[in-house]
Amino acid sequence: MKYDMDRSRCKALARHILKVAPKSAKVVFENEAVRVIEITMRKDQRIPMHSHNKGLSYSLNKGRIRSMDKHGKSRVFNVKKGELSWSDKGDYHAVDNLGGILRELSIEFKG
Repeated sequence: MKYDMDRSRCKALARHILKVAPKSAKVVFENEAVRVIEITMRKDQRIPMHSHNKGLSYSLNKGRIRSMDKHGKSRVFNVKKGELSWSDKGDYHAVDNLGGILRELSIEFKG
């Protein structure tokens, strides 16, 4: 599936991960400063175009994913257990899980 679309249309379609993947993403902690979301992807699962708030992602196990940007450009990543990555508010992408079950924590900063 290609996600080549203009910026405004992509933003409208790229809702927060809690909205587009409610069976895969659940809030495990939240207070006035942060929200922690546990994300579990099954083998061959796709999470459609979505966004995250500003924050960190922490991989709970190793895996392999394909991440696609708003223009349909994709990159394959070998995710390592314990790996950290940063997201800015307004970043959006779609993800395909190319391996087994993949689990990560998304730590979103408020304010």
